[in-house]
Amino acid sequence: MPTLPNRTALIIGGGIAGLATAVRLIQIGIKPIVLEKRPFLGGRAYSFTDSDTGIEIDNGQHVFIGACDQFQQYIADIGASDQIRLEKRIGFPVLKHGKIGWFKARNLPGPLANLSALLGYKHVGLIGKFRILWGLLSIKMTRLGATSPHDLFSFDDWLRDHAQTDETIQNFWNLIILPSLNDDITSVSAHTGIELFKVALLGAAKNPAMGIPLSGLSTLVGENAKTFIEGNGGEIRTGIDVQSLEIAKGRISGVRTANDELIEGEAIVSAVPAAAMVPLLPGGSGDQEDFFTPAESVRTGPIVAIHIWYDRPVMTDKFVATLDSPLQWVFNDTDLKSRNEKGQHIVISLSGAWKWQDKSKNQLREIFTKEMANAFPAVNDANIEKFAVVKMLEATFQVAPNSRKQRLSQRTPLPGFYLAGDWTDTGWPSTMESAVRSGNLAAECIAEDIGTGERSSLIKPRRVN
Repeated sequence: MPTLPNRTALIIGGGIAGLATAVRLIQIGIKPIVLEKRPFLGGRAYSFTDSDTGIEIDNGQHVFIGACDQFQQYIADIGASDQIRLEKRIGFPVLKHGKIGWFKARNLPGPLANLSALLGYKHVGLIGKFRILWGLLSIKMTRLGATSPHDLFSFDDWLRDHAQTDETIQNFWNLIILPSLNDDITSVSAHTGIELFKVALLGAAKNPAMGIPLSGLSTLVGENAKTFIEGNGGEIRTGIDVQSLEIAKGRISGVRTANDELIEGEAIVSAVPAAAMVPLLPGGSGDQEDFFTPAESVRTGPIVAIHIWYDRPVMTDKFVATLDSPLQWVFNDTDLKSRNEKGQHIVISLSGAWKWQDKSKNQLREIFTKEMANAFPAVNDANIEKFAVVKMLEATFQVAPNSRKQRLSQRTPLPGFYLAGDWTDTGWPSTMESAVRSGNLAAECIAEDIGTGERSSLIKPRRVN
């Protein structure tokens, strides 16, 4: 086990952001101590063992895209690259009125590959495709910056100002926006929508290609990180409920737990959601409080995941998007995880699930088993062996108009105190990529402020883009 210098950073929260911070600190040469309230790691990306099947089941379907460079590097750093799969280019079936239309890129260089997917897409007519191309060209030409006005109005408003219609918005733009940003296109800012399409469809051919975890999330992002962190001189302590920050000599010097334990460190990182970070702050910090005030306005949106176990296969594709059904996206988890099962485990992922979050399990079962039967005829010959619902009511932060100012930087005006989390200012929406980027940024800020000491000879520092 390598010996890290006697510089210690405390990280509050063992989700992806906190774990990514810890991994980067080790690479820099600073010892991390991760303090997690719950008995497991991973934060909102977690899995559980199903009592009936004994299989590790994710709380919901988590995916990433090829443009998520730092997330993929994080997975490589913790030795888990063999537990994810990234397609070479974008390609997925879209179901509407019982007919499949593929959005599938051809083997062409750069953005041409992604644009070719649009040309073969059957659920938008020829005129609609020209409208979409004009919209994409307009996005390409749009410059975003700190002073740009695009955060003040919705992406739907922007699109309609750029020749888009109900057809193109419903059958193309919102098809991508809703699962990516966890809200309807009418509720997300134009700034974030434009950013998303700039990175995804208008970048490299691999950028929008879908990546899938091949193992349970708790194993992928949690246990693998734990092995890496503890194996390289860091610490992870679960069951630690941090209540407040401690100040000594004008800087944040440690944390106080619910058991009145004082844990000290040279740097303290909050890697929890904004709503959990704000109560930790010391009072009476004067003008410094103004920095944190916008975080009090951060709002979150729900995701509902519906798990159905059928006694036989009911769908052949690994995942299907739907346009005329509340199903949204349906994932064949049995095939995605390459499990040798007689039946099939289906996951229905409902983003922006405001309509569904208050429905009972029985209500959701009645609605979505019928929708599955309508969409996939083989369901009519299958029996349901098990039905489960996982509600994540605060799954992601909302990227509504005028929300960019709520996203705080990783370095704060409180000396010794730093922020990480997908909600902080990373330039990305609420994704696993944003969480990792925030951790990398926080670690780099700490290194600049307190120094690094000698780096571990066993850990090569990575390049952060």
